[in-house]
Amino acid sequence: MDSLNTDAAFVVTKPENKALVTAALRLLARRDYPRAEFIKKLDAAEFDKEEIEAAADWCHAQGFLNETRFAESTSRRLGAKYGTQRVAHTMRQKGVAEDHVTAAISTLKESEPDRASALWTRKFGRVAESADEKSKQIRYLQSRGFSFAIIKQVIAGTFEPQ
Repeated sequence: MDSLNTDAAFVVTKPENKALVTAALRLLARRDYPRAEFIKKLDAAEFDKEEIEAAADWCHAQGFLNETRFAESTSRRLGAKYGTQRVAHTMRQKGVAEDHVTAAISTLKESEPDRASALWTRKFGRVAESADEKSKQIRYLQSRGFSFAIIKQVIAGTFEPQ
């Protein structure tokens, strides 16, 4: 028996518009995209909306368009420089579904204190001696998306990296 599922609900046919398929595959060959951003890119190329949706469905069925993979790679890439709040916000702006965002940042939460400490050490390297210095350090880490509870530990010099 054939291992392919022939149920009509699961079979997604390849779109007939070869220019659209070429454009879609060219986009996905460069990097992963969330579905919303992928559709927006193809829409900018002025293809028909229904054809774009069909192409997105086909790419998803083929495994070329994978929002989970995008969320995981984005969290790894941005997690090196930013806190979980900033990473999650960036993914939401790109149209990633909330369940994918939550799953992708769950591992980042565990390493957030270590990442904040590493950034603080690289940028400042010492405990602030004045209120202005302390404010500057707080603003820097907040702009990177770290929580205030972690920032307090890091800038006080009480956090011990693991």
